[in-house]
Amino acid sequence: MAKLYRSREGTVTAVDTKTQLSTLGSESAPGPLLVPANATKVKAIMCTYASNFALAVRGGILVRLEGPGLPEGPETIAIGGAGVSVATGGHASFSAIRIELDIPVTPANEILIFAENTGSDVGETTVGVTLEFEM
Repeated sequence: MAKLYRSREGTVTAVDTKTQLSTLGSESAPGPLLVPANATKVKAIMCTYASNFALAVRGGILVRLEGPGLPEGPETIAIGGAGVSVATGGHASFSAIRIELDIPVTPANEILIFAENTGSDVGETTVGVTLEFEM
């Protein structure tokens, strides 16, 4: 089966606030993330994140997928969590993880990707997400 990838990234700056990941590195406006024309499903999600830990707290990171490209509705995926015991006493960056999925898609429709800090406000968390589509 052929595979195709689409990525987005962004920074979450407040706890319990859904933040759209709408940039792609040096591309500040890459346009909508469209499901490839022959795609049948999101086969996997690859994610990485880094937090600056402005406070001595802990939190979790969620990725939310929404939009007309998902005929069965929104999906929420927990991608990790971290914390430190001393404010500005650490920096967490995590190697990318790959999570197998089986989410049907509607070709040529948009998927919106959001990230969210949960628990406590760790400061800023930068999140990168890549969707792997199966053709």
